[in-house]
Amino acid sequence: MQFEIEDLGAVRKRVQFEIPARNVDSTYAVVYNQIAQKASLPGFRKGKVPVSHIRKLYADQAQFDVTQRLIESGWKHLLDENEEVVPLSEPELDADAVVAGQAFKFTMTFDVAPTFELSPVDGLSLEKEAWVASEAVVDKELEHLAGQFPTFSDVEGRDEAQLGDKVILDYAGSIEGEAFQGGTADDAELELGSGRFIPGFEEKLVGCKVGASLEVEVPFPEDYPAEHLAGKPAVFACTIKSIQEKKIPSVGPELAEAVGEENLDSLKAKMKEEIEGRFNRRAEGEARESLRKLVGDQYDFEVPASLLTASMDDRRNQLRADAIQSGKEEAEADAEAGEKIEEERENVTRDIRAHLVLDSFSTQEKVEVSDQDVFAEIQDIARTTGPYGMQIMQMYQDPNRRAALARRMRHDKVLDFLLTQANVTTVDRDVPANDAEHDEHAHSDDE
Repeated sequence: MQFEIEDLGAVRKRVQFEIPARNVDSTYAVVYNQIAQKASLPGFRKGKVPVSHIRKLYADQAQFDVTQRLIESGWKHLLDENEEVVPLSEPELDADAVVAGQAFKFTMTFDVAPTFELSPVDGLSLEKEAWVASEAVVDKELEHLAGQFPTFSDVEGRDEAQLGDKVILDYAGSIEGEAFQGGTADDAELELGSGRFIPGFEEKLVGCKVGASLEVEVPFPEDYPAEHLAGKPAVFACTIKSIQEKKIPSVGPELAEAVGEENLDSLKAKMKEEIEGRFNRRAEGEARESLRKLVGDQYDFEVPASLLTASMDDRRNQLRADAIQSGKEEAEADAEAGEKIEEERENVTRDIRAHLVLDSFSTQEKVEVSDQDVFAEIQDIARTTGPYGMQIMQMYQDPNRRAALARRMRHDKVLDFLLTQANVTTVDRDVPANDAEHDEHAHSDDE
């Protein structure tokens, strides 16, 4: 087998293959033999059909199979013999027809990884935030935590239910006088204002007294999961059996005991560590992203067209999805994405360069991510996505998604290593006491 590699540019190659006639004929012999072993024709036992019949009846199939085998063989030989050739796109094939007794010629054209020398990062400068949670912030977080560990006891000093109370009740629901499945319960516990029941139900129990019997008329929401109930008006015959008052534990020994901590000091220390960890994990991610952009800006090598096209398509789809999420109609979202996409070309190109550079660093530094590491990361992602965890696990059954995740994990490891070499200035920050700003940081970390 012969092949000749031709450079069509810094990141594109064309390879011309020529497979000798003897290889073509031997491959034909193998293919026809395999067909003959399976062929079954009237008047012949399976596997006993004459070769002349096989060649006549299965010529097209044989030519197709031989062509595939010879091309795959040539491609494998090329990659085995030339480790420096790293294809980044599906090859474009131009092939003559395979003819028995003649050499087979074909060409394959494809994008390849650019070649470049890695630059040191010790000249790159960036800031990394280090977050500290004050005692006031910790106390405020502990107040939120206390709200997750309420206790309930019989009310004292009043006899009417209020929002926040827990009522114990019997109820029987019906639609047009007919009971429906799941609409009846005894000794049901319901915290008023929790939103557990269909909208409007809990509010109508506010002001009720123990022993009271009443009918609550509420419609099921139009988007209720049970289609046979969606949008239907329901009547619930209710009897209030007891009313309990919510009590939030004070931030002290009582709360520490409720969450399983030895004392309040250990709970505060743990809460401070959790808050700072949440903010500092986000800061680490931002530092990685800043360094990744700086690394991408260090290089100006040509980006393979196939990677640029695919990445631009991905960015366009993201712009479109963002526009739809903001409330725009699909046609308007398409138009907006089309207007903005060219503005993103420079950023997309920089991102591709950064990815390729980080790939080279990971090879140079022998950074590895095992299958077990990837699986653990998938489990962690699923665990933080709540009810969508199983969908996440299913999504990562796709080997391409797992490969992309493994690549991101390798890049994160490389960036953490490079951060030890770059000129990083640590900037101390106080965790904000403002609820909205605090929640925004927590939400960003969860994502």
